[in-house]
Amino acid sequence: MTELILHHYPESPFSEKVRAILGAKGLAWRSLQVSMIMPRPATAALTGGYRRIPVLQVGADIYCDTALIAAYLDGMGTGPSLFAADNRLAAQTLARWVDTELFWAAVTLRFMPENMGNFFTDPASAQAFAEDRANFAQGAQVRRPSVDEAQSRYARFLAEMDAQLADGRPYLFGADWSVADFAVYHMLWFIHAGGGMADWLASRTHVAAWMERMRAFAQHGGQEISADDALALALEAEPLAIEPASDIAGIPPGTAVNVAPVDYGVMPSHGTLLRCDTDIVVIRREHALTGAVNVHFPRHGFGVARD
Repeated sequence: MTELILHHYPESPFSEKVRAILGAKGLAWRSLQVSMIMPRPATAALTGGYRRIPVLQVGADIYCDTALIAAYLDGMGTGPSLFAADNRLAAQTLARWVDTELFWAAVTLRFMPENMGNFFTDPASAQAFAEDRANFAQGAQVRRPSVDEAQSRYARFLAEMDAQLADGRPYLFGADWSVADFAVYHMLWFIHAGGGMADWLASRTHVAAWMERMRAFAQHGGQEISADDALALALEAEPLAIEPASDIAGIPPGTAVNVAPVDYGVMPSHGTLLRCDTDIVVIRREHALTGAVNVHFPRHGFGVARD
């Protein structure tokens, strides 16, 4: 199997989701640590504009967004499926809610002064991060909740989650994990990484025990790889053959397109449309450092427009 290369940084909550999935499935992976802020030249050469982290590189195929990365990894490694038939709809729905509604509450809570911990090493780093995220937020179609609203939202969720786990089940939907467990885990990991809200978790004993089970999955790190080596692997590889198709009237395969998230971080990737269906969008792009690559996006949450 071609090596799995995760472009990520340690503080990234969505990266933590993928790191935990890789650990749970016992998959070996290579770690390409990128900057918390732009620029990220190697990753940008591969994605063509998309700037969210993490990104999974598999040879000359690039997978964007953790929903799609989870689906890609599901058939690999060991353990149960992330998308078991008996809870697929419920787990997917919860995961999407966590990645959107709870995420913005988590951002508010994580950046409360009393919960910052050591996120920034110095004031200059904090200023650079603020400026970078201000640029990232341009065109966003979301609203960040106030502290009171975020605390209320999170308190209600913790209470409901604790009640669900009170019957002794090890995971949210029963004996086996699902994609929802990893979505919820990375959000709680982010909220509590600063240490200022430890009592919130300690008071929910069933959630706290579940959290320790999930945290153990993410302790298996990847083997480091340099940006130059990751780009060289893309250049040497051939992208997967993709059956051309498009369900968008007026944008057939072969059209130059922009693909971008529709909620926040709406910077587009540019390429030639290979496929667009109810599950995925795939574009082909070329760069001197990478050769031809396929960039894969989930259809949910992404828009496609002519370039």
